[in-house]
Amino acid sequence: MSRLGLLFCAPYALFIAACFGIVALGKADYQSQFTYLELPIAAQLAFAHWLGLDRALAVISWPDAYGLFMTPAFILLYAVGAALERGLDRRRDLAGAID
Repeated sequence: MSRLGLLFCAPYALFIAACFGIVALGKADYQSQFTYLELPIAAQLAFAHWLGLDRALAVISWPDAYGLFMTPAFILLYAVGAALERGLDRRRDLAGAID
């Protein structure tokens, strides 16, 4: 497991938990609840809209949307963190070999 990959995923997971917490505690009215539920996947929804997938988005439920959009986001965040960690490890190994 990549520690840096998990570190990249943690803020997104905390943001999702905070948005769900606000909605679950009833601290917001109905329109605000919708906004808080949409915030974690807003960028992915905008990208799907840009691709012209509006009809598919109209029939998808919230749990399906979260599964469809959050899973690739977590995979991408983890992959970026893991790749950076491997690059940093390689640099440390090269620096140690030169010394």
